[in-house]
Amino acid sequence: MNLAAKNFPANARAALGDAQLQEALERLRGGFVEGRRQVVAKLPEFDALRGRAAEIRRHTLAHLDQYLVQFEERATAAGGTVHWCRDAGEARATILEICQAMDARLVTKGKSMIGEEIEINDYLEAHNIEPVETDLGEYIIQLRRELPSHIIAPATHLSKEQVAESFQEHHTDLDPVRPLAEPEALLAEARTLLRQKFLAADVGITGANFLIAETGTSVIVTNEGNGDLTQTLPRVHIVIASLEKVVPNLDDAATLLRVLARSATGQEISAYTTFSTGPKRDADMDGPNAYHVILLDNGRTDILAGDNAEILGCIRCGACLNHCPVYGAIGGHAYGTVYPGPMGSVLTPALNGLAGAHHLPQASSLCGRCEEVCPGAPAAAKNAAQSSLPGRRNQRPWRRRAFTCCALGIRCAAALAVSFRCRNKFGLVVGAGPQRRLITLHTGFTHLDQPPGFPGTRGAHLYEPMEIGAPVMSRDHILARIGSALDAGGSSIAARKAGVAQRRGTPPTPIIPARAPADADGRADYFCARAEETSATTDRINRLSDLPVAINAYLDEYNRTGAIKAQPRAAFSDLDWAPLAVAFGPAADTDGIGLVLADGAAAETGTLFIMSGAEAPTALNFLPETLIAVLPLARLAGDYEGAWSILRAADGNEFPARTVNWISGPSRSADIEQRVLMGVHGPRNLHIILVAGDGV
Repeated sequence: MNLAAKNFPANARAALGDAQLQEALERLRGGFVEGRRQVVAKLPEFDALRGRAAEIRRHTLAHLDQYLVQFEERATAAGGTVHWCRDAGEARATILEICQAMDARLVTKGKSMIGEEIEINDYLEAHNIEPVETDLGEYIIQLRRELPSHIIAPATHLSKEQVAESFQEHHTDLDPVRPLAEPEALLAEARTLLRQKFLAADVGITGANFLIAETGTSVIVTNEGNGDLTQTLPRVHIVIASLEKVVPNLDDAATLLRVLARSATGQEISAYTTFSTGPKRDADMDGPNAYHVILLDNGRTDILAGDNAEILGCIRCGACLNHCPVYGAIGGHAYGTVYPGPMGSVLTPALNGLAGAHHLPQASSLCGRCEEVCPGAPAAAKNAAQSSLPGRRNQRPWRRRAFTCCALGIRCAAALAVSFRCRNKFGLVVGAGPQRRLITLHTGFTHLDQPPGFPGTRGAHLYEPMEIGAPVMSRDHILARIGSALDAGGSSIAARKAGVAQRRGTPPTPIIPARAPADADGRADYFCARAEETSATTDRINRLSDLPVAINAYLDEYNRTGAIKAQPRAAFSDLDWAPLAVAFGPAADTDGIGLVLADGAAAETGTLFIMSGAEAPTALNFLPETLIAVLPLARLAGDYEGAWSILRAADGNEFPARTVNWISGPSRSADIEQRVLMGVHGPRNLHIILVAGDGV
């Protein structure tokens, strides 16, 4: 398959004839799609949450320059460094400069579509730096030198036999006749090999699902725990994110998180959601010494000024891919681009120009399923967005009439059949002007010399060359382009500042799923039920002094073995640990048992909140085979917002802790044939012990 967007027709034909690919796509249709249906059915507030999510994205884009500047100010005040990069070349050069300053030879990477977009792996390799993808799916396709075929499940196109072949080919220092027939064996091999990379890495690179302007925080969402080890163990953490990833505040991030995992994988929340603010603090036991954020334009300011600004509201959940009949028939590689599926059919031409991607907007059945499942496109919010974003008030009347007629026609089978017969008989010679466009909507309206809304040539958004040593100039250029785009949409900088100030003064009331009971006992019952749905186990004790006995009973019941490494919390140190052997301090490379104290929790999804600090090494949450978490009931809130309040009160700092881990169940992956397996890079087992009494 020739992986270029211009070869889409040939790629699609080849994909339709690939029996192994068709089998893989069938698994995708049964997994994520059914999972989303089930979790949405359990949440009556889901449509309201979608509406609020769309409002948040619309508001942020309409005030993008203000929130980016606020993010930069807060991230810098927390000790981080923000780099504004106009295009992929500047981003690559900036990352290389940071790595070379550390004399880095090994870089671990969390999953990042921006990393794929700027082709950072090839660039680092060309400069004698080894980049290692640590997400299981990304690691597999890195070995195979392939693009991801899905934005959240990059190796979904492969069978377990193909994965085994790749491991045999590249892991040549292992026994060549070792059994690799089952996904469990493949996962275990990858875990062992990648653990060595995590511990040896000089620099860690992650993407960002969100950037929070209020606190200068980056957020990553994973199920494996690889992103956390990538940003915790190396000396330097580099975040790469495009401009539109910013959101106003922590509560807005919580709203978006409520729709993200449900839309993406059919989970109520991913196993790990991690908030990172600046480098390690003086009292922290682990974490990076330096924290860099790459803010990448690479065409986003052009999109903001054009007719396709709505695509910048995409939160990369992948729901449109999962439900698209075109993607479901041909998979991701047929698109020949980093961003496949419906969102890629808009984003790729908008970023790179139509000349090499004119087939992609035609990769649609016009069924509307992508809009139906998009967490950011409810009708009311979409209409509001169309009236407020640049380029949205000047839609050409002929385009509105054309698509209205097309929508009416496609609902009628007879009319659709006549349309295709006319197409087959007359092709592109029927009609002229607007009438010609109407006839050719489903044959390729992008055959027009220059359809409105897309740049005309590849790289049309690229800036003139600039010295990399002038980051302030890049910052000013990007902010000026954003300001110009938003000014053209009718919003002056004074009005944008006023809009941000007003929202800070009167933020919208969060939409919180009303599920967890208000009373303490009922909330605890609810928490345990939700935690067990994530494959965690739970127990309750009346006093902290009962903890050693409870742990011993758990280890006996589940036949867990290994040395116990505990946080050096004062609450743990005075307990009678005989006959258990407990060591306190940061975790080394261990497959044993970790013991941690949760700083807060949300009954909403059975989620623990754990802050880094003087008594809380972050790596201890991820390195052990089994994690035991102690949760005082006084720290159990009903929802995310309540848990944030508990953490703010406990921390008392101007900024959140360097790292706040949300933990919802054990580490897991479905990257090999959609089979859910536990214990990828983080713990295979999570046991939560709730403590009713005081003294924690």
